[in-house]
Amino acid sequence: MTKEAFDQHTLRLKLEGYTILPGLLTPEECATGRAELEARYPDRDRGAFEFLFNKARIFERVYQVDDLRRVIRHFIGQDAILSAVYGSVIQPGEGGRGLHADGAITGHNRAESMAPVDEGRRITSHPMGINVVFCFSDFTATNGATEIVPGSHRHEGLDIPQEAYQLARTAVAEEGSAIIFDINTWHGTTKNQTDTPRYATLSPWRRRWTKIEYDMAQMVKPEVLERAGEDGPLIFGLPAQVPYTERWQWDRDTGAPKPEWAHLKRP
Repeated sequence: MTKEAFDQHTLRLKLEGYTILPGLLTPEECATGRAELEARYPDRDRGAFEFLFNKARIFERVYQVDDLRRVIRHFIGQDAILSAVYGSVIQPGEGGRGLHADGAITGHNRAESMAPVDEGRRITSHPMGINVVFCFSDFTATNGATEIVPGSHRHEGLDIPQEAYQLARTAVAEEGSAIIFDINTWHGTTKNQTDTPRYATLSPWRRRWTKIEYDMAQMVKPEVLERAGEDGPLIFGLPAQVPYTERWQWDRDTGAPKPEWAHLKRP
């Protein structure tokens, strides 16, 4: 990515709360991803769409793209952590789900975590997390694409006013693109009015010091972590693991006891 393109994408994300990076995956990769999602679709309610990086090599690509990580880390730090990789298939007739912001379960948009001193205002001064939707098929105006309300990441309240639905913009994108948005940005899914499914993966990223969806350092398979290269420990949050030994016995870089205390390592 050129400096000019990088500056354009980061400015758009800063001002509108989202941007679209085109051409990150090849047509062949998209076809492979669609086939893998289709095969797992019948068992989606039993976890088939979770931890996809552990289940097919193609889904390791969602955190291996340098340009994508560059944009993410521009907003939430060089030690940003991958929080999950889910599958998403919108069948014909499905979709049309309401607008929402993420972070209501583990993050700063959780109503129960709002202190009285917050006066009903969520954190909008800095991005707390970045969401990434990888388009394994075209996202069109009629097939269940993501819809986004530009600028909504700066709205301080947890409420979503009715007029937001009139301001929502469909994120039209070609297969192989990634839709990137601030987790404060109101978003939803449009209805799939076509006769073919819409395929995607959802891969949220969070600041290292926030609570994430899963303990990724424990979930990632050793061979997957190895293929992630030297950036793998950061991506999967190994250094962010809370010590469970005394600190002098703990290796911050590996997120595990030091070699001489390896017998204390938890399975």
